[in-house]
Amino acid sequence: MEQRAVKFNAKLGKSASETFRSLQQVYGSQCLGRIAIFEWHKRFLEGRETLEDDKKSGRPILIRTPEMIEKVRDFVANDRNASLKMMEEALNISRETIRTILHKDLGKTKVCAKFVPHTLRSDQKSARIN
Repeated sequence: MEQRAVKFNAKLGKSASETFRSLQQVYGSQCLGRIAIFEWHKRFLEGRETLEDDKKSGRPILIRTPEMIEKVRDFVANDRNASLKMMEEALNISRETIRTILHKDLGKTKVCAKFVPHTLRSDQKSARIN
């Protein structure tokens, strides 16, 4: 919404500073940052018409699907001694994605070369003590 206001002010011939001040008056602390407003203002003055962000380059976001999580869960259930490299080769999923699934989705950590739950339940703690 604020990019539209920046575009509107740029088309009216207002400066980036005037645009920033007027947006701050309207939106207060929820306003786009000063640098962002100046960058958008410059883009619109150079002839840009779209309000969409530019395409990002670089490393893609890790995608974890329920199917991937289930594959990793089954693999670990069958072989708790499996390494990340073994899983990567068998499941055709990147090592970093597997690591994220194990830690964030399944709550597992590697202890003594076995994947175990990161935190023990009370019944697991009592079984360990006895």
